[in-house]
Amino acid sequence: MSKFNYHKAMLEGHGYNLYVADLLSSFGVPGIEVPEFSMANNPDEVRDKTMNEKDVIVDGLVLEIKSSSRMFRDVNDFPHNPLIVDTVSGFDSKVVKPFAYVIISQITHHLFAIPVATKPSWTIRTYHDADRNHQDRFYMVQKRHCRPFVEMVDVLLERAHERTNQM
Repeated sequence: MSKFNYHKAMLEGHGYNLYVADLLSSFGVPGIEVPEFSMANNPDEVRDKTMNEKDVIVDGLVLEIKSSSRMFRDVNDFPHNPLIVDTVSGFDSKVVKPFAYVIISQITHHLFAIPVATKPSWTIRTYHDADRNHQDRFYMVQKRHCRPFVEMVDVLLERAHERTNQM
């Protein structure tokens, strides 16, 4: 039987979404939206969330926020290489693919980004998730494909600036 508390994890995850949105806002990134939190209470709702949920939206681009129990200051400090991006089923079923994944340490609150443009370099590995007591397939990425969070911020700011100049 799984000891994993899905409701607690979803609520904590939403808190990280708000944290990243606030951080982006502090850098001056415009057009940030964090969809309202809602709980998935049955397998159909979980499936719908997996396919359609957007953690943070920046001017139409989706950022998927993943918190990690690992302690790190930046991607070079992250204790694993390659590292998990997402489950294969989770990523593949998303109706709108994310622009990037933001990985945040639950301990240090430091973060880095994985641009989804690096997907051709991702590999797949199968792991047993002891917390959820099941095996799953995961997309993996080498650290060299990850970027500092501020680089992603720069890209978002440049994009916003270009869109403003087009109007």
